[in-house]
Amino acid sequence: MSEEKKFFLESLQDRETICKYLDALKEGFQQGRINLSSNEQTLDIVPSGLIKFTIKGKRKDGEIKLNLRFRWADDDNLTDFDESWNDKMENDSRDG
Repeated sequence: MSEEKKFFLESLQDRETICKYLDALKEGFQQGRINLSSNEQTLDIVPSGLIKFTIKGKRKDGEIKLNLRFRWADDDNLTDFDESWNDKMENDSRDG
């Protein structure tokens, strides 16, 4: 089993800066390599194969949330991913 690596970034940004982040993600998907880095954190990922793409939006009590989620199999774990994919998709759809 491979080592788990995580990256987390949370910050306040204006729309223009958010667009730059989204452009960088778009470019990473087009090039087939995405590098996430901030301070001492870094995570290199390679999008490949079919990618599950989910958009969730919610407005409640004066707050708006928008979540973008991308999920795909790491080439080293295709068998494990294939076996759990249907279960995960069912759980995701129930989580709403």
